[in-house]
Amino acid sequence: MSNVIETGAVPVPHDLFAPALEGNLAENQQYLATILATAQVGILVVDSETHVIVEANPKAVEVIGVPREEIIGSVCHRFVCVAELGQCPVTDLGQCIHCGERDLITAKGEQVTVMKTVASITLGGRAYLVETFLDISDRKKAEQALKVSEERCRDILDNANDLIQSVDANGAFIYVNRAWKQTMGYTDEEVSRLTIFDVITPSSKKHCSLLFRRIMNGERVQAVETEFTTKDGAVVVLEGSINCNYVDGHPLGTRGIFRDITERKRMQAELTQSEDRYRKLFENAPVAIVVQCDGVYVCANNDACRMLGRDLVGVDVLSTVHPDYRDMIMERIRRVSETGEPSPLLEQKMLRLDGSSIDVEVTGSSIIFKGKSATQAVIRDITERKQAEEQRREWNLRLEKEVEAKTRHLKEAQAKLIQSEKMATLGEVISGASHELNNPLAGILGAIQMLRKSALAQPIEPELLEGIDVLESIESAAIRCQNIVADLIRFSTQARCSFSEIDINQVLRDTLEIMAVPFAERGIEVELDPDPAVPLIEGDFVKLLEVCVSLLRNAQNALPDGGTIYLGTRLVKNYGEPPQVAVSVRDTGCGIPSQNLSKIFDPFFTTKPAGRGPGLGLTVSYGIVKRHGGDIDVRSTVGKGTEVTVTVPLRQPKAETAPDPYA
Repeated sequence: MSNVIETGAVPVPHDLFAPALEGNLAENQQYLATILATAQVGILVVDSETHVIVEANPKAVEVIGVPREEIIGSVCHRFVCVAELGQCPVTDLGQCIHCGERDLITAKGEQVTVMKTVASITLGGRAYLVETFLDISDRKKAEQALKVSEERCRDILDNANDLIQSVDANGAFIYVNRAWKQTMGYTDEEVSRLTIFDVITPSSKKHCSLLFRRIMNGERVQAVETEFTTKDGAVVVLEGSINCNYVDGHPLGTRGIFRDITERKRMQAELTQSEDRYRKLFENAPVAIVVQCDGVYVCANNDACRMLGRDLVGVDVLSTVHPDYRDMIMERIRRVSETGEPSPLLEQKMLRLDGSSIDVEVTGSSIIFKGKSATQAVIRDITERKQAEEQRREWNLRLEKEVEAKTRHLKEAQAKLIQSEKMATLGEVISGASHELNNPLAGILGAIQMLRKSALAQPIEPELLEGIDVLESIESAAIRCQNIVADLIRFSTQARCSFSEIDINQVLRDTLEIMAVPFAERGIEVELDPDPAVPLIEGDFVKLLEVCVSLLRNAQNALPDGGTIYLGTRLVKNYGEPPQVAVSVRDTGCGIPSQNLSKIFDPFFTTKPAGRGPGLGLTVSYGIVKRHGGDIDVRSTVGKGTEVTVTVPLRQPKAETAPDPYA
């Protein structure tokens, strides 16, 4: 009879199970063989004394990897454990192995991690070890992979720049990463004693409490912005997302990932302030600022709209530019857009809504407006400045003319002063000389009268007639000298004028009556223009008539071939001076050379041929005008004519003493 009972795939030793199969032996053997064959754990039966494997189920054969025949009869140290002979943990060292991890040696010499249990049994009076083991190498690999994955996730979380936290349903922190602790300034121990509400700023607590309850109720919040208070009291602005962690459908806590946006918020606030400052500067700038894109205004400040009289947004740029400047403006815009360099200051004209033009100065620069390339122009209205410049130019011209006039008047005044001093000196000399000459002339004339009477009393003879002719020539020369002396006396002494109220216009009319015949003979036309508004003046009618006749005679002499003489009066009122009457005599004659103008009032100065006059007319006239407290002004241009203006006051001084004619 065989020692081994064959039961299906697993043969069972007959002597091993004999004591246990005393009843229904075949049925029990079959039952035990089925258990061993279907068990999903490896089972080895080892002789305790010899350490020889006496039985191995299919799972044990599969794990070890060699045929069952090779396993049966082999020492257990070859497969079951790595202990040396005599060092068996159970039989030699007395250890109790229960669900312990051990290494099993495969046929290839590889060690497989198994979970092993060893139990001692006695069968047929002999001690055996029943070793059961489960291959957990895959589980160990999975655990190792999980560990590696956990370490990798923890490394990612701890090295993330964002703040990551996990909070339980009560608000206590389950986990925070390194960035969270560095930002907030807490240690792991301090974090373990905190709740989420300990770090939320007071201003954010109400909002965060409501948010926490919404999340715990299952609501998903995509974006959150809140403020945390760090350990040192600083406020950190965070944004991120929070969601709920569920287990078996029940919320256990929240998970949140936040990013520190404190610096970004600060920069945004500064940017907002900067934009606000720029906007206010743009809107309230004292100059016009416009932005154009593709030839259309896309932005304009208040001053620009006010300056051009309308809202400019959407308006074509060229419609506001004067036609004379449109080509140049388009070229400047193109150059600024291509080079990016600002355009220099330029003066131009722009058009207002009402069609009127204004002078402006413009400078432009390239900018980005709403993501597109555009041109910004700063425009200053210089219309008033241009008008002021034009007025300044006019004032300068006027001032130059006034300076020239004042300079001329000053020179004339200096010349008149010199003339007055010269005339005063001449008056003194002539006064003495005239009296000295009158006596001899009177004696000569008396002697001539006596000689003529004596000659006429004698018989007429040719020689006597010749003598009488000589006497008459001498008498004529003496009378002429006497007349000259009389004029000199009149010039030097200027007999007192007989002042009364006279009509100066009538003086002119009487003068023209006197000169009518000579003027007609010369073909001279006269334009009389008396001002009817001229009042009566205090003057000597006869002497002023003499002055006017002398002036008209000089004008007649300047028109040998005829011409025109203008004669007029006007009332002169100068600031700070009493009113005066001006008499103007202007001719279209040959004019007076400039070198002679300073001599025309000198006694005996004349441009007439010898014997045509002593040259005392203007000298005497000068004295008469001075006696009236007036003045004579002469302006002449060679080839065009001469104008003489006599001015006398309306009233004479009340003092009895006549004014010095040369003052």
